[in-house]
Amino acid sequence: MTHGNLVTGSKLYYRNNGGRPYEIFPRRAFIKAYPTVTMLQELLKAAGMWFYAILYGMIMAFGILKETFKVGYGKIFFKTKRERPVCLQDEKLGTHGFLHIEDVRIHYVAKGKEDKPLMLFLHGFPEFWYSWRYQLPEFSDDYRCVAIDMRGYGESDKPSGMRNYQMKYLTKDIQQVIEALGYKSCILVGHDFGGAVAWLFGKHYPDYVDKLIIMNCPSPSVIQKVFATVKKQFKMSWYMFFFQLPYLPEIMVGLKDFESLDKSFKDSCVNPFSQEEIEPYKYTFSQPGAITPPINYYRAAFRLAGPRPDMDYKMPVLLIWGMKDYYLCDENPTLTEKMAPAISVKRIDNSGHFVQCDTPKEVNKIMREWLSSH
Repeated sequence: MTHGNLVTGSKLYYRNNGGRPYEIFPRRAFIKAYPTVTMLQELLKAAGMWFYAILYGMIMAFGILKETFKVGYGKIFFKTKRERPVCLQDEKLGTHGFLHIEDVRIHYVAKGKEDKPLMLFLHGFPEFWYSWRYQLPEFSDDYRCVAIDMRGYGESDKPSGMRNYQMKYLTKDIQQVIEALGYKSCILVGHDFGGAVAWLFGKHYPDYVDKLIIMNCPSPSVIQKVFATVKKQFKMSWYMFFFQLPYLPEIMVGLKDFESLDKSFKDSCVNPFSQEEIEPYKYTFSQPGAITPPINYYRAAFRLAGPRPDMDYKMPVLLIWGMKDYYLCDENPTLTEKMAPAISVKRIDNSGHFVQCDTPKEVNKIMREWLSSH
């Protein structure tokens, strides 16, 4: 891109002197020297984000109003009073505990002896620790398996405000969780937004990660390129823009007794969740103040995002991808292989976005084989 006598590349910026560059500027120096250009770029990005947020908000609001007039207010805005599902106290899945770290109290479920290596699980949206119900017992003979409720989810603390869900806080939580559990490092396993946190944690805290396993979540560098080049992904991510609006996303998630969760765990899975399996999620998200904090993850990611790191990881990395993902297109694992050949990519053709629950036997087999060879 050229701007007057300025030529910009992806990392360095040049002044053009008769066709020959004579000064090289790092990005920070460029921003300082040309604040107007940078401010204009940021304003254009923000304007684009809000355009799509408002567009999808209008579509959703119209749909809600139309449905309300069609079937009546009571059938749209009702919620069932729920008792805590028995499965959430199932001792076969592990024992419950809390960690008091610097900013928040983190709830966790642990399975396996404390003298075993730590395998730490990070869930995505709209989930909580229970999404690892097929992995906790599976690996507990060889590892101390711990699945946490990320800050803002489940029984963990829910600080108010979008700023409390920036990646710098989410990754710092993981560092402190590892230490609070009495470990110096772990095998880190993340899915969806938990995968996004795991990608960044592996870069910023490499000494804390022995091996990194990600499920159906592209790295920040990959999703940036996919967003810019694949229109299908832009459309599939409509909800991320919609979530930037205040209030309306929270209303939408809870409509028709959390029908959105039924759709998430049925439409996006090859092997749809049973109603009994969905009930723990509805119970968790029906608790007071349980919806806004998870949505704040997306608000902070869009508006308060930090720099995107490269994909040169010090530890072995495995990416498991359910190929029938309703939210993320197939170009993500393909581009991961091109950008980072050292990363192992394993595809499961007949599996959806919630791959660890959709096809747990295949996922567990891939994990075990990879762990034994790395």
